[in-house]
Amino acid sequence: MTELGKFLREAREAKGLSIDDVQELTKIQKRYLEAIEEGNYDILPGQFYVRAFIRQYAETVGVDVSSFLIEKPVVEETEEETTIAEEVKHEEIPSRAAKLKEPLSNVKSSRIMDFLPKILVALLIIGICIAIYMMLPSKNNQKSADINQTQSNSSSEIEKPENNALDQAKKDKKKAEKPKNNVTTQETTQKITVDSAAGKRTTISLSGTDVFKLDVIANGESYVDLKNVDGKMFYSGILKQGQSQNFDLTAENEVTVNIGASNNVELRINDEVFKYPVSPTDAVHQKITIKNLKMNQ
Repeated sequence: MTELGKFLREAREAKGLSIDDVQELTKIQKRYLEAIEEGNYDILPGQFYVRAFIRQYAETVGVDVSSFLIEKPVVEETEEETTIAEEVKHEEIPSRAAKLKEPLSNVKSSRIMDFLPKILVALLIIGICIAIYMMLPSKNNQKSADINQTQSNSSSEIEKPENNALDQAKKDKKKAEKPKNNVTTQETTQKITVDSAAGKRTTISLSGTDVFKLDVIANGESYVDLKNVDGKMFYSGILKQGQSQNFDLTAENEVTVNIGASNNVELRINDEVFKYPVSPTDAVHQKITIKNLKMNQ
């Protein structure tokens, strides 16, 4: 194992990440990630991918490898690659600029000529509309305004008693519903039950409520992902101190929270702080499965 590979592996393990976790975050194949850790760069798809994969790996685990790449270059450019780059700089760019400059004046003039008939037609239509409007008699407008005002006053006078009756009915309905709301509040008390807790895996059940909201709050840096029983991913990433993620999982029957550093993460279920059955000091990396036992089930 090279010094760079050892450095990256130690950074990954410090984050509580496995090779599979890094593969999922970076979309780089697992065998390439293992080759980087072992210093076996020959199996990577090409020399240009080596630096790119190393930098992406380093960013994912939160370390800087610039000093390794400068002091001890992983790969060297070949003479052929340097020649190709110089040819692109000196030949391709001027030819493109020349092509763009040559037809510019012709394009502008042709576009103006295309739109000119449309502009003239639009101006003509606008002029006709203004002339018709000016020719209309103003007396008819005044009569219609008076009729509309009279109808508006009449309708408002008719609707006032109906509105008063509607407001009173709403007040009576609210008074009748108040005792029902109090009873519902007393009956709906959520309960969190620990079904099993061993090693880094814990299973709990949420019952007594039809609402399932989960808040993930970072008190320090930690990798976190959240997915349901079908494998649908709701979140995957690294939370830093002070950051949080909030989820409404009422429609889900079961979800699993994967936490890289549980001592740095606080979970709240419907605003109730969840206490880890297995102490974070005993199991830093924990996977918490939450079963949503809805009241109507």
